[in-house]
Amino acid sequence: MKRWTALLLACLAIALVFAACGDDDDDGGGDGDAVNTERPADEGSAGEGGGAEAGGATVEVAMKDIQFEPNKVGVQAGDKIVFTNEESVPHDVKKTSGPGADFSSGAVGGMQEGDTFELRLDQPGTYKYECRVHAPGMSGTITVR
Repeated sequence: MKRWTALLLACLAIALVFAACGDDDDDGGGDGDAVNTERPADEGSAGEGGGAEAGGATVEVAMKDIQFEPNKVGVQAGDKIVFTNEESVPHDVKKTSGPGADFSSGAVGGMQEGDTFELRLDQPGTYKYECRVHAPGMSGTITVR
C-alpha cells in the first residue's frame, strides 16, 4: 500500500511540474512585422500590416485535438492570421524560425479556451511556430508570399 501511495504522489508531482504556466521570455512578442493582440478576432486590428480596413484576407487556425488546424497555411503579406484555442487545454503560439522579429501569444500555456491571437506578417518567407506546452508535436508553418 505504501508503494502505491508513493507512486501516486510522484505522479502528481510530475503532473504539477508539467502544468505550470510560467514564462521567463521577456521579448514581449517582438516588434517590426508581427502584431500581437489579445482581442477577439471580430474586433479587428490596425497593426503594421494594415488594419481591418486594409482589405487583406483573414486565415483562421484552430487549436484543437492538441494540433494546429490547418498546420500549414499560405498567406499574402499583410493578411491576418487568427489562432483560436477551441479546447479546454491551454496552448500558446511561439515563432521558432523565419524572417523578421519573433512573435508570441504570451506566456507558455497562456491561451485558454476561446482565447485568440492575431498576427500579421509583412516579410515574405517561411515561418515556423509551435505550442510550447505541446512541442514538438504541436507545430505549424506559415508561408508568406
